[in-house]
Amino acid sequence: MNTDNLHELIDRYESKIDKLYNEEHDELFKWRAMKTWRDEWFKPETSFSSFAERFAAAKKDFLLFIDNSRMHPSSGVLKLWEKEPDTVEHLFKDVLFADSGCDTDTAQNHMDHFLDEYDSLLKKYYPRNWSYKQDRHSASVFMAMNEPTFNYVYKSNEALTMAKYVDFGFDIGAGKSFSLKNYYRLADEIVAALREHGSMLEKHFERLHAGDYYIDDSLHLLAFDLMYCCRTYNYYKGLVMPSTGKTIKRGKTGGAANAEELAALTATKEAERAAKVEALEQEIIELEKSCDGCKDISLLGVEVTQTRYGIGTVIRQEVNKVTVCFADGVEKTYTLDKKYPARPRFENDEQIVEAFTVYGQAVERIRSIRREIEQLQFNNS
Repeated sequence: MNTDNLHELIDRYESKIDKLYNEEHDELFKWRAMKTWRDEWFKPETSFSSFAERFAAAKKDFLLFIDNSRMHPSSGVLKLWEKEPDTVEHLFKDVLFADSGCDTDTAQNHMDHFLDEYDSLLKKYYPRNWSYKQDRHSASVFMAMNEPTFNYVYKSNEALTMAKYVDFGFDIGAGKSFSLKNYYRLADEIVAALREHGSMLEKHFERLHAGDYYIDDSLHLLAFDLMYCCRTYNYYKGLVMPSTGKTIKRGKTGGAANAEELAALTATKEAERAAKVEALEQEIIELEKSCDGCKDISLLGVEVTQTRYGIGTVIRQEVNKVTVCFADGVEKTYTLDKKYPARPRFENDEQIVEAFTVYGQAVERIRSIRREIEQLQFNNS
């Protein structure tokens, strides 16, 4: 693992800590959300008349922690509770929040079981709704709120980007291949590194103690916030990637007049090439941000309608490509893009298709940029 890069990222976080924690960016809302959750969720049974009342009070400071303009998983919890209150309460208290004994395999089993059962409940009552779905991120937030000294908040893009830049030696995976154990290994490594930065921790806890925040001595929430802020504010910019093992060859010198002129010309060209590559890599980062969250939108099991085939259900998905099973077992695959009018229609169709249209355009541009970068690197070899 490249601990030099990890410590550099922590230094960059510390250098921006006043900006991160000010009223404009308010990244401290995560610690406020955790305090509110724990203050309300663990009140005596007689404090609330129902699970829904307790849940609503506990999550009132979540802000954008799990809900955003597209996805509303916490609202979905309350809507499903209206249909089957005992089942929803059971899924949280007896499944997601079941005692794992601090064993990551057990914790992942609880998470997987919760997501499967919740998805079945959603299909039963809101088969066309995709915005109420829970995913590993939302489930991890609830788990971290419930037991913050063992669990970590997880978000796929943030975790995978950090793992890449610090050359983490284990595969975190994604989707069905996701490994909670390996993600917690990465997060544990980050916590260990954070504990070596006394001045940063002093600033951090000074701000926590000055406000109405959860005092997280485990640093588990800070480990997630480091991953989140490094990607959101691009603290990776200019950071040297771990070695790929490839050797960059020198270009042919040609017939330069003398060694000094040749060196100056080579340095100029290299500076121009490096600046171009950096600009292109920055454009990729911005494009990836523009379609953030699309990879986390699961449409599996969602009911759709299509002009020719009628009502169907999404049975496979690769981000913006879905396979729908219609009556009599007819299966059709579609790309979700405004330019394809024959695609199936979803609940809140305009919103979901707009998101995936932007995603598709961004992916195509990213592919083009990567080819351009490869060509620049090839020409320099």
